[in-house]
Amino acid sequence: MPFKNESAHLKETIESIQNQTYSNFEVIAIDDHSSDNSYEFLEEVSKSDPRFSVYKNTGTGIIEALKTASQHILGDYVTRQDADDLMPSTKLENLLELLKNAGRNHIATGRVEYFSHKDMGNGFLKYENWLNSLCENDNHYSQIYKECVLVSSNWLLYIEDFNKLGGYQDAIYPEDYHFVFKLFTHDFKIVSSKNVTHLWRDHEHRASRNLEQYRDQKFFPLKVQFFKEIVGVEKICLWGAGPTGKKLAKELIKNEIPFIWITNNEKKIGKNIYGVKVQHFSDLEHLLDHHLIISVTQRDAIASIFEYLESIHFKNHYEF
Repeated sequence: MPFKNESAHLKETIESIQNQTYSNFEVIAIDDHSSDNSYEFLEEVSKSDPRFSVYKNTGTGIIEALKTASQHILGDYVTRQDADDLMPSTKLENLLELLKNAGRNHIATGRVEYFSHKDMGNGFLKYENWLNSLCENDNHYSQIYKECVLVSSNWLLYIEDFNKLGGYQDAIYPEDYHFVFKLFTHDFKIVSSKNVTHLWRDHEHRASRNLEQYRDQKFFPLKVQFFKEIVGVEKICLWGAGPTGKKLAKELIKNEIPFIWITNNEKKIGKNIYGVKVQHFSDLEHLLDHHLIISVTQRDAIASIFEYLESIHFKNHYEF
């Protein structure tokens, strides 16, 4: 559990962990150079509850804190906890039972629920609903290029599998998304509880809102890196010539990935952008063996694109 200046939330977080129905756990808390009394608070917790230990980060930042924590793991299973979020009382019990039943080379997760002291934005609620919909049929990987399909601290793994993946030793930001891609490339299967296993707090100081490493929510460099590894660089099409489509096109060009650029925007068809001529989307009918990356932000437009792809029996498409 990395933490930095979390004195406003730690008491509630620690109580939610201590109230677990499964009580045989250890918490390794890593202080990432707090300037408040977070470290002192957790020191006091560790004196009264030996399941808790607290250390100073040997580096700086969340990734270095996670690496530091990994050096102290003694248990047979591992998860991650963010210091501002809460555990439902049956979280560890539910995930452990699920993982034991599934066996090695699986990762257990569950549903998530956002909460906040103020009204939740519609975007958060949509993301919550989307994440939970993936748990219905455990089809997380089908959407892996769209968003991070697992919440950073809503999973459980065998420690042997965690180490086989290299833990966080090779992590890059955003480290949670990078970790999910590693699971995918190592053929780990995701199994989901139907219960809520994570309470996700939104607040104005949350790391994902404020740290530069998480500022660009599209994370195209990471997505393209793994797309090259998983899909390859041959026979690629890009649908979308708006701001996000152009941003992704730059990343593809930077990675020397040739692509055919298509759109249904009449104003963009025929234009030469970044040295690539933008073509009419109907050209896809002659490119059925290609891999299509969709980079469009309007939800109604995406629905229409999917309808069209189904009508021409286009199979290999990925929403970025």
